[in-house]
Amino acid sequence: MSDLYFAPSTPHDLHDTLPIWRELIFKRLFGLLAILCVPVYITSVYLCIQMGLIGMAAFDTLAYLLLLYILLARGLRQSLRYCIGCLMFFAIGVAFLITIGPTGAGFFWLFVFPPLTSILIGKKASLCAQLLNAAALISIGVAYHNQWFQWPETQGYNGFIWSVVAINFIVTNAMVTQSAAFLLGKLTHSLRSTIASRRATVMGLAKLAEYRDNETGAHLIRMQHYAKMLATQRQTDKDAPTELTDDFIQEITLSSILHDIGKVGIADAILLKPGRLTPEEFEQIKAHPVIGAQVLESLLSYAPECTFIKMGRDIAGGHHEWWDGSGYPAGLKGEAIPLSARIVALVDVYDALTSPRCYKRPFSHQEAMDLICQDKGTHFDPKLVDSFMAINNRFELLSRASLFEQPLKQPLKVQPAALTNSELETSQ
Repeated sequence: MSDLYFAPSTPHDLHDTLPIWRELIFKRLFGLLAILCVPVYITSVYLCIQMGLIGMAAFDTLAYLLLLYILLARGLRQSLRYCIGCLMFFAIGVAFLITIGPTGAGFFWLFVFPPLTSILIGKKASLCAQLLNAAALISIGVAYHNQWFQWPETQGYNGFIWSVVAINFIVTNAMVTQSAAFLLGKLTHSLRSTIASRRATVMGLAKLAEYRDNETGAHLIRMQHYAKMLATQRQTDKDAPTELTDDFIQEITLSSILHDIGKVGIADAILLKPGRLTPEEFEQIKAHPVIGAQVLESLLSYAPECTFIKMGRDIAGGHHEWWDGSGYPAGLKGEAIPLSARIVALVDVYDALTSPRCYKRPFSHQEAMDLICQDKGTHFDPKLVDSFMAINNRFELLSRASLFEQPLKQPLKVQPAALTNSELETSQ
């Protein structure tokens, strides 16, 4: 259980990035194809009917319906969607060559087939696509030579010319496909290196605050998991915010650990004080959201388009704002608080309550859940509380797994159940 719920998410997220990129290419390419093919489809069907090619007209109709299916079908696995899309290019190319001959668009569709396969499925699949192209061209050439089918009148065309065209096609197509596969491999490696560097940078920034507080390394991992779980659950709601996309979930999984980076500017005497803070001390510790937001805002001057720093700034500056406007530092209210900050606010409180300390027992999952429900609509976004309740058992499993992975170095004292400084300034 602990391996399932408490394993760091970094390697998995690195491999998730390329599929998201491929999905974007697929949607844009095939979506544009579906729009542009409307006049092409109508014209093609009309000409096929005029020429008596009823079978080709029926094939065009089935191909277009298949295109709409792979674009709109919700339950279809992405890998199967990509395979169908690529094979559709192959089938259309072969159909055009058999029916119309070398004067049609068949060569174009077959030429695109291997490079597209390389992009959407991978290098090994693109090699299979090239072999499939070669086999199809050889078979069509043999069939034409043996007069198993007839093409529209093409003056001076024969099997030898077909062989020359086919060989040049195969060689040129292989060069383009292999170049695309090589560049894609380099791009993938560069992308993964960039993501790894970005993740290492964020974790390093987060640990600056961690080393100054009484938190453990497990706290950062839990925050990532909690934030991702809650954001993912909220995304499934019919009234989910439009900004809550897959990219948003990826970003908050990374940026959530920057929530307390502003604590690097708080004096040790206050940050590490055991027991309750005085009102004056609490006012000083309340400055950490402002400090954190300012630090991350300064980084944006070097990388103004860096989305994870922007979200980190919003989280650092807003995770102590309350839904009813009574939080700090800006007294933001309701949806004026960034969604990322509202998500982290809830999971940060849950983690603070359920985490053990050497001088207090951890609150039980039920106790933490009751406190969060009590603050629904005051401290927390009501919709997020509902999402939390829907998957609260997963929070409990992760919390228990974390306790199992991170045994306490000192025995717990059941009493008193006082909150730590982090919990004090979180809950007040």
